[in-house]
Amino acid sequence: MGKNNPVEISLVIPVFNEAAILPELVARLRAVCSGFGKPYEIIFVDDGSDDGSFETLKELKRQDPQLRLLKFTRNFGQQAAVLAGFRLSLGEIVIQLDSDLQHPPEEIPKLLEAFTDEVDMVTTRPEKRQDGLLRTSGSRYLHAFGQLLFGRAFKLNLSSFRAMRHSVIEKVEACRDRSRYMAVLMSWMGVPSVEIQVEHHSRQKGHTKYSVLNLIQLTWDLITGYSNFPLRVVTYMGLFGAMVGFSVMLFLLFQRIVQGVLIEGFIVLSAVFAFFAGVQLLSIGFLGEYLGRIHTQLQNRPDYIIEKEID
Repeated sequence: MGKNNPVEISLVIPVFNEAAILPELVARLRAVCSGFGKPYEIIFVDDGSDDGSFETLKELKRQDPQLRLLKFTRNFGQQAAVLAGFRLSLGEIVIQLDSDLQHPPEEIPKLLEAFTDEVDMVTTRPEKRQDGLLRTSGSRYLHAFGQLLFGRAFKLNLSSFRAMRHSVIEKVEACRDRSRYMAVLMSWMGVPSVEIQVEHHSRQKGHTKYSVLNLIQLTWDLITGYSNFPLRVVTYMGLFGAMVGFSVMLFLLFQRIVQGVLIEGFIVLSAVFAFFAGVQLLSIGFLGEYLGRIHTQLQNRPDYIIEKEID
């Protein structure tokens, strides 16, 4: 984009094995963006697809010069793809959208209309979610757990359909976290925002990339990446274990001195030993997770590796 035609609106869309849906997505995006009346760009980040998604995007690029393409050497994950798109974006307003068409592109104008001088980010909430029971209940659990973890003062919004000023991306870049769960990080920053309701459609082509394992990984990343909750749990369990051990000692002394009863020690000692061994192993596991994160941070490897970039 030249200086005489600066980009005002950037759309960032991560892609992973969505070749079947891309032509419809681009056609609907083109129809929506043509109504902006402002210069725009559409950035697709191919996160290591192996179904020909990037080749499909190159064909679509020949028909629409507003498309900008980025391809990773392998799958680095959705958060890395979103971050790469943010870094590449030129618009004053940046819109993040998934490539599965569950959030219809026709809802984008609602996000733009919600901006005011006092609002830096617009988040969304589906009017009626059209996912399966497992995905819906898992997301609700993740949101509820995150809200419990951070407190009511923390306005957590986990939707990947959002719009923000470019200044928000600059704030994201200022955070040097190795783990960048974008939705949580943006909620943590507390920038002036507003939440709106949007439509949500069921997936018509392809299949969801989020499994139960993905949700568990996101939950674990939420816990260990943005809180010290596991370390507090270890501390509380240590205190509880000490109290249990002290109580058992007092009970045995009371039975021996006051009641004159000698309790067989092997069973009691086995139970106490098993409890403390479990606490110690759990503690080592939690500490190992945090040490692993420190090790990864010190390695300072890039968030992703770019194979191709087509402007």
